[in-house]
Amino acid sequence: MTFKAIARASRWMMAAALAAQAQAAPVQDFGEPNLARLAARFSLQGEAQPPVRVIQFGDSHTAADYFSGELRARLQARYGDAGIGWLPPVNVPGQRNALAYMRSEGWALRNSRRDTDPDFPLGGFVGIAQRPGASIAVRPRVEDKGLWRVRIWLRQSADGQGLIVDDGSGPRRAQANAGAGWQRVEMKLKLPFTLRADSLPAPEVGGYELEKLAPGVVLDTVGSNGAELALWRSWGGAWGRQLAAREADLVILAYGTNEAFDPKLDLDEYRATLQGAVSLVRSQLPQAAILLLGAPDSARSKGGAVSRECAAGPQRPLMLSAVQQTQRQLARDNHLLYWDWQQAMGGLCSMRAWRQQQLGRPDMVHFTGPGYVRLGDDLYEGLSQRLAR
Repeated sequence: MTFKAIARASRWMMAAALAAQAQAAPVQDFGEPNLARLAARFSLQGEAQPPVRVIQFGDSHTAADYFSGELRARLQARYGDAGIGWLPPVNVPGQRNALAYMRSEGWALRNSRRDTDPDFPLGGFVGIAQRPGASIAVRPRVEDKGLWRVRIWLRQSADGQGLIVDDGSGPRRAQANAGAGWQRVEMKLKLPFTLRADSLPAPEVGGYELEKLAPGVVLDTVGSNGAELALWRSWGGAWGRQLAAREADLVILAYGTNEAFDPKLDLDEYRATLQGAVSLVRSQLPQAAILLLGAPDSARSKGGAVSRECAAGPQRPLMLSAVQQTQRQLARDNHLLYWDWQQAMGGLCSMRAWRQQQLGRPDMVHFTGPGYVRLGDDLYEGLSQRLAR
């Protein structure tokens, strides 16, 4: 056997060993005060009950909706399908929702990662009509002929004619009050439906909430590619009202990857940002449980500041361990639920094994579809075990 063959075999054995170590990490309970309520909400589903609402905030791992999409699929298969949940106003390049998509003509997207707005809505995206006749079509990926509860977030900056909404049963008007900030307009509609701006200035669109008129679970994926948790600061001071209006039962915070790749990250400032996010959720959704996900293992394929924690080969980003330690300690201090994403992968330096098993992508930051599905299954199993106790 040649040296190269021996090296390849050694790498394969290392990958197989680490993959074998990977198992469903438990969801730890550091004293979450709303855990019993959350378990009751899942167990008491019925026609008279509102859907169990879950919101996952995060970066590209969330924005792709493979990881969160698998968690949603497992929860809905067990507890009932209450619909799609939150969507941005128009399609965001490089992002997806597993259940729905938008097609738009004549609309521009304002993105809080690169644009400014004194009052971004929840999610940090705004759709702005550029011409009369501009339209948005909101479509499910799987046909559904039932009636849906549709909530559209609108902001009208000047007197206008509102938006024309049509689901095939006849047009109706969605109107917001001028100068009153973001308002939620609720309608009963079939999917797909379209919005049309007949004249300018038209109301700006901040997103949608789509729920079936049935019990079950709805999981919102509120993600943004490349985001750090500090992005919330750019959304202004009013979006918390929208968070409160969502009446979620569980909020999942899934950030940390991009912070870990910042070699100049101020850990005190990061902890303050994370604490501020937890405090905001507690104040706006006092009934909700909070689940904090520790940042997953990752590695730099080349260059950049690294930690030298791995024995050989690609190394972890310099601040990853510090970010993970901060997350765990803050979860403990604030009595949150906590899921160790890295543990679910097999532990320290496990991303290389995931890449070799085609569960991680070549950039050693993101995961393949099967990798995200496996992680979503692991989180579901850990959460289910916690809820059953």
